[in-house]
This record gives sequence, C-alpha cells and structure tokens, in this order.
Amino acid sequence: MVAARVREVRGKRHLTVAELADRCAEIGAPELTAQALYKLEGRRPGKLRPRPVTVDELLALAAALNVAPVHLLVPIDGFRESYQVTGGISARAAYVREWIRGRLPLRDADLREFFSQIPRAEHDWRYAGGPWPASADELEDSDGEHHETS
Repeated sequence: MVAARVREVRGKRHLTVAELADRCAEIGAPELTAQALYKLEGRRPGKLRPRPVTVDELLALAAALNVAPVHLLVPIDGFRESYQVTGGISARAAYVREWIRGRLPLRDADLREFFSQIPRAEHDWRYAGGPWPASADELEDSDGEHHETS
C-alpha cells in the first residue's frame, strides 16, 4: 500500500524519483536515494513486490511529500471498504484512518486504556478546549507544568 501511495502522491506532485530523493536528503533522510526509492516503489525489473517500508522511511517520505503519514498508509478512496491491519484484524478504511490518528480504538477496545497514552496537554487541547503549547520548544512535564527548553 505505501509503495503505491508514494508513487501516486509523487506523481500528483509532478516529482521524479530523483527529485523526491533530493527532498528526502534535504530533510535528513539521505538513505532514501533514487535507487532506494525505485526499490521501495517496486520498479525493479523482475520483482513482483516492492520492498517493505520502515516507520522512519514512512515519516521521511510523508514529510518530503508534504502529506500526513496516514495518507500513505491507508487508501484515500473506498473509506467504507475493509482494510487489513494484520492477519487477524480488519476494519473499514475510515475507522483504520481514525485509529492511526489516535481518535478511535479498533474493535471493542478498552477506551480508558486506549486514550491513556495521549499527552495531557494534547488531551486538554483536543477534548477540553485547553491551550495548545505556544511553541515547539515548550514541553509538558509529567507533573502537568509547562517548561521552556534552553
């Protein structure tokens, strides 16, 4: 899925493989060379499947293509269609997208457990109308206090 979506988004951005590789290098992912991208997209003669994409590569490709990672993981069309998450878990693509975004658990999950890993500041901003940190340097401590980094 990721390989097909990278190829599709790259095409919509009118980028060659070499240009995408240049963007990847500019953002700190020089290992995503044109050759690596050809392998990732499955464009090698005699190869039926593209090679797997690591999480680090997924994040770098999403940044280089200026798209949220979820849009490379799950098809943007057919949101009502079933999407295979693992060998034993499938759900509608729309639900999978919301799960990846951290908005909904998959299946009959314990909601308290699922939402327990949302950072307090994010939870307050998203669900309680609290303020979002003023800058990227502002961090929230486990005690709930905001601290500036130096």
